[in-house]
Amino acid sequence: MKNFAFSMYYFYPSISCMKIFLACICFAFISINLTAQPLPVLRNYGAAYNNQTRSADGKPGAKYWQNTAAYTINVSFAPATRIIAGGEEIIYTNNSPDTLQEVWFKLYPNLYQKGAERDMRVKAADVTDGVRIENFAVDGVNENTGVLEISATNMRVEVPDLLPGKQMKFNITFSYELNRTSHIRTGMVDDSSAFIAYFFPRIAVYDDVDGWNKIPYAGSAEFYNDFCDFMVNITVPNNYIVCATGNLLNANDVYAPQVVQRITEAEKNDGVTKVIDVNDLQSGNITAQHATNTWKFK
Repeated sequence: MKNFAFSMYYFYPSISCMKIFLACICFAFISINLTAQPLPVLRNYGAAYNNQTRSADGKPGAKYWQNTAAYTINVSFAPATRIIAGGEEIIYTNNSPDTLQEVWFKLYPNLYQKGAERDMRVKAADVTDGVRIENFAVDGVNENTGVLEISATNMRVEVPDLLPGKQMKFNITFSYELNRTSHIRTGMVDDSSAFIAYFFPRIAVYDDVDGWNKIPYAGSAEFYNDFCDFMVNITVPNNYIVCATGNLLNANDVYAPQVVQRITEAEKNDGVTKVIDVNDLQSGNITAQHATNTWKFK
């Protein structure tokens, strides 16, 4: 914010001077109102208004649309190595009136990739080679991963024509190393806990204003994503608890019976229910006693 200092100069005008001064103010006020113009409209929004996908009052236009996708994700996390690895199937629906010949993806963990554009400081120890795309298939046809155009948090892929109203399936295998420090929304909290965010390759937004969202993620900005559906299976070692967005579908498979019972009670009551207490922590009787547990969220 800029600071302005005003110097006040006092004078004692005559009555005639005051009349002229007031008249000038009134004239200026009338002139400003007579020459008021509508606020300028950005060209891309003007086009959306003309296409009836948006309206000037902020409501969706008569021809408004959004693209969407359904994600099925299988991922594992190894705390000892901080490696996140998995695969996903994406069913992408083109609700736009345009035929898409390319699809842009967001690789948000590449914020920590060597050479990535960042507006926040990252420690040298957290700089990595970024997300590794090990397999990539379009409608069941494997692509040479060497043709993927990856530039930090953006990935561009040429695809067969995706017509309006049609769907396309993507299968992707990926992995990366989670940052230990330099926490920018994600990373290891300590040796036994981690916060893992935006970990999977996600299709960027294609909208009626700008087309593909090609703006790289640099750290401080918020995300712009489509509304989508997710089925996510997360495999972690024994005695690790997973909390995630969505509904846990298999509490009976991953929690000890008494914890499942408390979760059931908590869902029915408005009061505070201690799902895991000190005794549970001391006994270690919290999760199912398998080498690993897979937590399923929708």
